[in-house]
Amino acid sequence: DSGLRTQDSGLRTQDSGRKANYAQIKFEEYEHEYLDEIFDVVNKYSQMARTEKYFLNGIIRYFKPEKILEVGIAHGGGSAIILNAIKDFPSSQLISVDYCEKYYGGNIDKLSGHLVDEQFAHLKDKWTVYRGGDISRFIEKVGGGIDMLVLDTAHIHPWETLNFLCVLPFMKKDSWVVLHDVSLPYLSGREEDLACRYLYSHVVSDAKIMPAPESIPHFSNIGAFHVIDDTVKYAGNLFESLLCPWAAMPGVFDKKVFPCATPMLAEDLKDIRKIISKYYPGYAEFFEHTIEFQQGIVKHKTAHYNHWRTTWQRNSLWSYSIFEFIESIPSRIKALWKHVSPSSYNATKKFKCKILRQEYIEM
Repeated sequence: DSGLRTQDSGLRTQDSGRKANYAQIKFEEYEHEYLDEIFDVVNKYSQMARTEKYFLNGIIRYFKPEKILEVGIAHGGGSAIILNAIKDFPSSQLISVDYCEKYYGGNIDKLSGHLVDEQFAHLKDKWTVYRGGDISRFIEKVGGGIDMLVLDTAHIHPWETLNFLCVLPFMKKDSWVVLHDVSLPYLSGREEDLACRYLYSHVVSDAKIMPAPESIPHFSNIGAFHVIDDTVKYAGNLFESLLCPWAAMPGVFDKKVFPCATPMLAEDLKDIRKIISKYYPGYAEFFEHTIEFQQGIVKHKTAHYNHWRTTWQRNSLWSYSIFEFIESIPSRIKALWKHVSPSSYNATKKFKCKILRQEYIEM
């Protein structure tokens, strides 16, 4: 028993020959002329590389989904690509959800998805948007029958996995999930950015596809997977992946102990618990134990850190100063490098991105 109750059991079958050739289809080239028309407009607002944008356009044009859910909006570059791709599909609609009311970057005072309002208002009759909360808060309003999920949210574990688990009961079988930033750790240099890779690696599917560059076949930063019966049957794999250390922390934590962590708000956890308990009754208890387990990790590491900090303090003021100095070494080296040789620092970052993103360097 998968422990999963679904809202929609509808099954859209694809031709078996078509299914067998998924890996052979170059979605990034499929009906590319639709994106060509608007590429210059959306390019500066989308954080996707060129191939990634065309992959998203192509997979939508190929499968012609009628109900698309996008989780993560930012400027609205992805929303614009999707709306443009479905503009001549009479029954297709896009529903977009963003955690933030306004663009998360903070450098502009505009709503999430402002690009659609400003440049693609003629397509807004196909667009419904929810802002100001996690997808778990809105998914029951969105409802069942989702043909395609485009997931591009926080990128720190466990968000993408939890987002998908909350949406899965509302997806049709034979639907698709497009997942951006599956290789983000290799581009950002942050080990915390593993959330999309965890989901992509743990989910069970008969087809996982990526528009990988020939020179680096395993390092595409966007991918898609097919939702089938076994995706539901083995949802337990995803719950097991929640045992990997979280970078979004439930409860209170010390930023000195977890410098790259972000808080998971109690209200978000409440909404997620509601969906898990209602649609995954077989895993509700496991999920509660997982939260306790993650909170235990926080307490253990914090206690260990405080023990050594106190020990150094007791030994002498001199040794405590050394402790603080050792703590600061990584940030000091990085700051010194940027100050002494900013060109080398930036060149190294660009080289790192160039190796992994052949066509497009986004700094």
